Amino acid sequence: MAGSGVLVGLVGELVAVWDGEPAWGYGGTAGVVAYAERMGVPARIFWPEGASR
Repeated sequence: MAGSGVLVGLVGELVAVWDGEPAWGYGGTAGVVAYAERMGVPARIFWPEGASR
């Protein structure tokens, strides 16, 4: 999560491939997207049609 926090601080927009599910652990996509939103960094979420875990 520390690395993701640095990344969020460097970008103007976060682009994530995420299924919308809660994180399985600390530093998962859900946490990074939530952190970006708290920091005021817009998050663009993609989950390709037909994709699955």
